[in-house]
Formats: sequence, structure tokens, C-alpha cells
Amino acid sequence: KASSSPTRIKRASAVAVSLSPSERSVGVNLNTDYFSLFGLPVAFALDANALQPTWRALQQQLHPDRVAADDSAAQRHALQMTSHLNAAYDTLRDPVRRARYLLELAGHGSDAERVSVMDTDFLMAQMELRESLEEAAALHELDAIEAEAQDWLDSLLREFPLDYAAEDWPEATDCLRKMQFMTRLLAEIREQRERLEDELDDF
Repeated sequence: KASSSPTRIKRASAVAVSLSPSERSVGVNLNTDYFSLFGLPVAFALDANALQPTWRALQQQLHPDRVAADDSAAQRHALQMTSHLNAAYDTLRDPVRRARYLLELAGHGSDAERVSVMDTDFLMAQMELRESLEEAAALHELDAIEAEAQDWLDSLLREFPLDYAAEDWPEATDCLRKMQFMTRLLAEIREQRERLEDELDDF
């Protein structure tokens, strides 16, 4: 098997030669991967709602105020640790960002940027949805477009963990690219909805 197997991803050591007080208190450092930081296995499936209690507890333990009396290097490091924690929280609770991070850990993160989607059916469906979005002039039309885009995204979110578990990196990266397409489209739909609602409020 390739060294990028998810079962062989080497987690960064939680023990460093020289740890700050905040690192010693929770046993993590800036090299700790996001999953290990939250005490989770490296896997796509997780309970996003369960992340917040751990995040809040780690925030308290890693807060810069705990090293307020230390030198500037310790304070700067505490800020870096807080930033690392927040990046981990934002990544793990978002399924698309989580999928991308898993591919990065497996050594395939850049693949999603280098190659475009080649699935003709998907590209046609995306084009049709975008055309419908441009022509939408009522909220009920946006509802239908949003429902279809969300169905696509939900299907891709079910597909990705299967591809990832099978170590089918081309399919997993292709699935990620499609998820990113649909995520952007859903964001555009929300923006269009806000514009239409603003126009309706003006009447």
C-alpha cells in the first residue's frame, strides 16, 4: 500500500522537546493534526455538534491570558496555538473542508486544485442549475434550485467516505471538487435569495 493510506497516516507527535505551558497542559502542539487535537480518529464521519464542548475546553486551556505574565515569545506562541485550534474547529465541523483536510493528510490535497471535473453529466447539471439561478425571479424558484443543489451535495457527501476508505484517490479528489462546486453554487443561491428578499422589502 502507498504510504498515504488513511490507516497509515502518521499523526504528529503530541510531545515536543520544548513545550510551552499551554501545550504541556493539554499535550498538543502546532504539529498536532486537527483530529488528534480533538481526540478523534482520522476519519470523515464525526459528530460535528460534539466538537463544540472540546473546542471550548481547549480554548480555555490554550488562551493567551494564561501566559500573560510570560515573555513575548510565549504570548505569540499562545496566539498561534489558539489560531491552530480555531482552524481545526472550523475545518472539522464543515464536511467539505474536512474532506479536503483528509486528502491533505493523505498527500492528495493539491490534486483537487490541479485537475478539473471531467464528469460530463455533472458539468451539464451544474450548468443547468446556474442558468436556472440566473433566470430565477421568485423565491419559490430559488427554493427548487436550492433543493436540487443540496441533493447533489448530500449525495457527494455520502460518496466521499466510500472513496476515501477504499483509498481511491482519483475518485475521492473528483468527489471533493464536485462538492466544492456545489458548495459555491449554494452560496450563490443564498446571495440571490438575499437580493430578492431585499427587493421585496422595498415594495
